[in-house]
Amino acid sequence: MEQAGLSSVARNRLWPALVVALIGLGLSLGLELIHYRAYAAPAATSFCAVGAKLDCTSVALSRWSVLFGIPVPLWGATGFLALLLAAWQRSRWLLPLAAFATLASVALLVIELASIGAVCLFCEGIHLASVILLILAWRSRHSLDRPLVDRGDLVLIFAPAVGTLVALALFLKPYWGAFSWKGDVPFTQGKTEEGFPWIGAKEPKLTVNEFTDYSCPHCKVVSSHTLRILAEHPNELRVVRRQYPRMICPQGSKAHCQLSRIAYCADEQGKFWQADRWLFEFGTGRHEVDVGAAARGIGIDEQRLRACIERPDIYTKAEEASRFARKKRIMGTPYYIVGDKMLSPERAFQLMNDL
Repeated sequence: MEQAGLSSVARNRLWPALVVALIGLGLSLGLELIHYRAYAAPAATSFCAVGAKLDCTSVALSRWSVLFGIPVPLWGATGFLALLLAAWQRSRWLLPLAAFATLASVALLVIELASIGAVCLFCEGIHLASVILLILAWRSRHSLDRPLVDRGDLVLIFAPAVGTLVALALFLKPYWGAFSWKGDVPFTQGKTEEGFPWIGAKEPKLTVNEFTDYSCPHCKVVSSHTLRILAEHPNELRVVRRQYPRMICPQGSKAHCQLSRIAYCADEQGKFWQADRWLFEFGTGRHEVDVGAAARGIGIDEQRLRACIERPDIYTKAEEASRFARKKRIMGTPYYIVGDKMLSPERAFQLMNDL
């Protein structure tokens, strides 16, 4: 009877830690939803975007948001799950786990401030939950009466988290592969000998020339799918972006081939692939977009962009791209060339998935 009473007292002392661990778990899952939406619906507004320095989307789109193929919020969720179970079992593992979570939170905060240049409300809520858990674990350390070496506790505390991480590593599709114009490009970039932008492997097993038109709705879908496949094979696959504006590009016509011309000019400012994603998002179904909005969205100098897209050589470049595709008898977009073979999207995806 006395032992049962002591257990009840210990449980009561640990209930705040249980609540905070639940809050941390909920915040981590909420941050994962933000992370997913940042890639799946990049044009959607976020309630967590207060300004340039307080923006969950900027953090979600940074190269730090995925660790070993698993989004950082899901690492956090599994961590809080382990903390929750440790608190429930009154295990002494609660204290070292809370200390590790706090150290990780400090490291992530430093990365936000020093590398990303923005902080996230959800992130800071998670960091705060980690610190509070450490304080609660320390204050309740005398109530943690289950030893570190208890095999039953080890299985109960760590097996769900480890099992979840293994399942995520095996089965989670890299939705972040179709990156947004707002963040960093997560793949190696370069130019072919002919000057066409490529993304992916430095020494590819397969090089795919993807012909698209930014005004084409189907191109938007398949280009995102291509990038998701690339995320699964970043060391084997290279994708070369080839333009096929399906209209002639006469000198001085502002609407004709404008989307391709914006992409070429963004390339001159080092932002081709960000422009590629922005143009698919906002140019689909249109042949003309607001140049100022494009410059702001992509993050390039507006005046340089306006001057560039009117240059005769840029018109010529767009016309030559269109002429080359017609010469190859490419009847529509999207379309693919691998080596000297012309392939439908279905056949190209099969080759890419077989890597």
